[in-house]
Amino acid sequence: MSPWAEAELSALNPLRAVWLTLTAAFLLTLLLQLLPPGLLPGCAIFQDLIRYGKTKCGEPPRPAACRAFDVPKRYFSHFYIISVLWNGFLLWCLTQSLFLGAPFPSWLHGLLRILGAAQFQGGELALSAFLVLVFLWLHSLRRLFECLYVSVFSNVMIHVVQYCFGLVYYVLVGLTVLSQVPMDGRNAYVTGKNVLMQARWFHILGMMMFIWSSAHQYKCHVILGNLRKNKAGPVLSALHTASQCRHEMTDQSSFYR
Repeated sequence: MSPWAEAELSALNPLRAVWLTLTAAFLLTLLLQLLPPGLLPGCAIFQDLIRYGKTKCGEPPRPAACRAFDVPKRYFSHFYIISVLWNGFLLWCLTQSLFLGAPFPSWLHGLLRILGAAQFQGGELALSAFLVLVFLWLHSLRRLFECLYVSVFSNVMIHVVQYCFGLVYYVLVGLTVLSQVPMDGRNAYVTGKNVLMQARWFHILGMMMFIWSSAHQYKCHVILGNLRKNKAGPVLSALHTASQCRHEMTDQSSFYR
């Protein structure tokens, strides 16, 4: 087999194939959504699968067979519990390997090999992968805090398929990042044996962007959560929430006038 063919074959590892399949599925879903409803067989099931939260509410009422696959939207916190635990474990393993020279657990190393992580030497990706895992864990920790103490979830539902996808997504993201770390056997390979020497300007820029965007997103979630509360704290109805949003937007527009 030619070197070009071998490179192309190795490029399509299982992890990349999974992400490519998911991307194609989302693109296909978008295209199907543009079709007239009568042209799509099983349109009701398809719409129930892709709709989310309040978009599931409406007329005509959804059949009981579809409602049987609903789970509360407040289960969003489960995604971040899984991410904090799983990606925190991956971050701990990578930290041990990069800074203390401890090998990855044999089962984790075997899993990474099955998923397509290659044995190669070239430590330019070690610091980048480490920072991405750190940011992913911090993001998950912040979102878990917001789900538990900031966000106010209504009684809307999500499909169980969407729920399962969310759980699998955060597991795959961490494995995908970890698979990019240069490996030397069961250890992370670092050129020069000092991962901090790989720091570049884009690492600093990325850290600044992450801090700014995280603070901004947190402020937005606090505003959205407060819109669903009155001064005493109880959750307002959707009608009151919409009225309050319009009232605040009117106040803001009058301020700028």
